[in-house]
Amino acid sequence: MTENMGNNNNIIENLDSKYHGYLEDEGKWLNDGFKNIFIDGEPSKANLKTSVYLMLPQEIRDYVDQLLHND
Repeated sequence: MTENMGNNNNIIENLDSKYHGYLEDEGKWLNDGFKNIFIDGEPSKANLKTSVYLMLPQEIRDYVDQLLHND
């Protein structure tokens, strides 16, 4: 379980790092970064907030899909 939680944090850190420019510019509405696209900040397909996810640019959605597919 601990290993999985570390992996989950890496998903959020990966997104925050890769799309830092987006978060500072158009993505300010996400406030605390990409953890806000997941219920309780727990990255998984089941916890994905679909309405928030769909507001992201296609490129970022595709990357989220890739990361969650590897989960």
